[in-house]
Formats: sequence, C-alpha cells, structure tokens
Amino acid sequence: MSPRLRHCLPHFVMLLVSIALYRAALQIDTGATAGVERIGPDFWPKAVIVFMGALALFETVRRALFGVAAARAPQAGTMMPDAAVDSKVHDVNAPAQTGAAAAGAEYPRLLLAGIALIVGYVVAVDRLGFFVTTFLFLMCFIRIGGYRRHALNALVSLSGSLLMVLLFMRVAYISLPLGAGPFRDLSIALLNLLGVR
Repeated sequence: MSPRLRHCLPHFVMLLVSIALYRAALQIDTGATAGVERIGPDFWPKAVIVFMGALALFETVRRALFGVAAARAPQAGTMMPDAAVDSKVHDVNAPAQTGAAAAGAEYPRLLLAGIALIVGYVVAVDRLGFFVTTFLFLMCFIRIGGYRRHALNALVSLSGSLLMVLLFMRVAYISLPLGAGPFRDLSIALLNLLGVR
C-alpha cells in the first residue's frame, strides 16, 4: 500500500463507522415527539454523526489528493503557544517558535494545564453554574493557548458562554446547572434577560 493511501485509511475507516452509526441512529424511536414542534431525540446524535462523517470524508479526500504533507504543514498566521511556558525552554525571554520547529514542538505543561482545566470545570460547574464556569473556562483556555489580548479574550469568552447557553436551552432544550447561592441568582437573572424559561 502506498504511503498516501495508508494515511487515508484511518479517515476512511472513520467514514465507514459514521455511515454505520447513522444507520443505527435511524432506529431511534421518535414517536414521543411526533407532531411536537421541538426537535426529537434523534436530531443531535444524527447531527454529530453527520459532522464526524463530513470531517472524515474531507480528510480522506485531502490526503488522497495532496498527501499527508499538506496536513502537517504549518499554516500562515497560526497562533503557537508562548515558548516561555514550554517545559523544554528555559529562557523565559526566548521568542515563540515559528514555522516547522513550532509545528513539531510538544508542550506537556500546556497539555497538563488543559486537563486540569477540564477537571476543574467538572468540579466547579454545579457550584458556579454553567454560564460562569464556561466563561472562566474559556478565558483560561484561551490564555493557556498563548493568546494575550485580555479584552478580546474576555469578549470571546463572554460571547461563547452566552451562545452556548442559548444553544443548549433554546435549541437543544437541555437543562443546565444554575449554580448555588449568588451564582444561581446570576444564572436566573441571565436566563430571564435572554428570555429563556
């Protein structure tokens, strides 16, 4: 098997898995929501499977046409984490890596920080509520990723948190943790402001 086909194979397998999963999702019972204006229980599994299949198809075609080198090549304008936080870099004043060196670099401290952030999210979401926890998570995640424009970071985090609240509660009809104490009051006030009941 040629190297190009070998690099396509995992994505092609995922495409086949997506097709099989979609066929299984067609068996989800939607009788309880028949005639109701809300989306049924089959919508989100199908949407995720279609998205997964589309990504697998895209990668299969891209690797078949252009090879794996196109997938590994660093893109112009790609934001790389600051070299100062890399455990392999000892000079905190060293410039961030760019180009091929940055593409092949590993950042174990950033990986551990990201994992700790996810664990912290799970622990804090019941106490702080979905909105506050998601806002703090996005702020910290973007900061860990190396972005240093704090005002824009806060705006993106706030917008992302509000968008997710609307998506989950107005589109997917999923109840979210409101938090406890003043965080619950904040969550309820926010939902009232957004017109979510």
